[in-house]
Amino acid sequence: MTSRNKRYELGQKAKGLKKVTLWVPESRESDIKLAICLMIEDENLTVNVLRNMQTGRLVSMNK
Repeated sequence: MTSRNKRYELGQKAKGLKKVTLWVPESRESDIKLAICLMIEDENLTVNVLRNMQTGRLVSMNK
C-alpha cells in the first residue's frame, strides 16, 4: 500500500507536473506562487518579462 503523499505525487506526475524545490526571496513568494498557479491552469502561459522594482522598467528574460 502506498502512502497518501505518494499517491498525491503520482497524481501530480500524471498531470504532467514536476516537483521542484526552490529558495526564493520571502517578499516574492506570493508572486512566484501566483505565476506558477496561472501557468498550471493555462498551459499556454509562460514567463517572459520581469519588472525592475526600483526603476519600473521591464526586463526581458530572453537576452
